Amino acid sequence: MTKKILVVEDDENLMNLLHIYLVKDNYEVHCVQNGKDALEAIQTFKPDAILLDWMLPDIEGIEICRRIRFEHDFPIIMMSARTDELDIVLALEMGATEYIRKPFGFREMLTRLRIHLKRYEKEVQQKERVSELLLGPFRVDLVSFKVYKENIEIPLTKREFKLLLHLLEQPGNIKSREEIIDILDFTKGDRRTVDVHIRRLREKIEDQPSSPKWIKTKSGIGYYFNYPAQEVSYTQ
Repeated sequence: MTKKILVVEDDENLMNLLHIYLVKDNYEVHCVQNGKDALEAIQTFKPDAILLDWMLPDIEGIEICRRIRFEHDFPIIMMSARTDELDIVLALEMGATEYIRKPFGFREMLTRLRIHLKRYEKEVQQKERVSELLLGPFRVDLVSFKVYKENIEIPLTKREFKLLLHLLEQPGNIKSREEIIDILDFTKGDRRTVDVHIRRLREKIEDQPSSPKWIKTKSGIGYYFNYPAQEVSYTQ
């Protein structure tokens, strides 16, 4: 089935070029030039991924990204000339799957889009095979993307959910910061952001975040979930 891509870009020349390249790569494409039309198109066009400009004439792309993440999990590729690390971190924390600096090469953009679409499709397929993961006091609803500890829901962002799920799936298996960067689609080498997400996750699932019971640190290597691997189970 042809994938549908929503392009949100107020620069008409760049928007038209993106449309041309995407159509050549066999995507169905819909283009808008402001945030209001983008939010409407998400409901009517129902895209499989979005290429989203940060600077828009009405609603900033970062706000569009935040709103989308409340309801949708498809890839959001943020496009911006901003190069400050804090801007990049903000975009990723608001739910962007990828951050591409302008100007960018169209081949690179298409490759990144293709990779993220494949990852998302794989996640959807995995979700359809099983519905719950159980480990100790934790229950992960793989359909609604919710996590419960002793039947009390833990509010998590999408990246926190992905990180915790990855640790839960392989308890005792140490995950390096580089591996976590790849799992969460962070900018390569952004080790500090990994530590920030681990800290925030601990604050939500640990009784004493400063002395964690569940998410342990292996000094100089990375992090792991502290529980016997044989206890992991799935239900349908």
